[in-house]
Amino acid sequence: MAFTLAEVVAETKVTEREVITWVEQRWVLPAEEEGRWIFDQADLSRVALISELRGDLAVNEEAVPLVLRLLDQLYSLRQAIQEVHDAVEDLPEQHRTALQSQLRSALDRHGSNPREE
Repeated sequence: MAFTLAEVVAETKVTEREVITWVEQRWVLPAEEEGRWIFDQADLSRVALISELRGDLAVNEEAVPLVLRLLDQLYSLRQAIQEVHDAVEDLPEQHRTALQSQLRSALDRHGSNPREE
């Protein structure tokens, strides 16, 4: 679904000036169509997140890009882990069992077995 700047402001209760500033700072990256910004659901969620970071959590302006970058990395990592999980699930049972055993051994060697926590 696509949103205009006015719809983003109405939906998130953030001022138009704040959204414009965040786009100018490249914290939010809407598409541009016929000289105006078009926001998608991810942009809307990001505006709400930035609002929460700045308001509720009192994250200062200098730290926001770092927090956003870390959250983006975390999201990408979660996607990659899901893709690996799906690939493992597609393996024949014998291969999946062998791989799971190797992973458990590696985790045990590194003291990172979540089942022990």
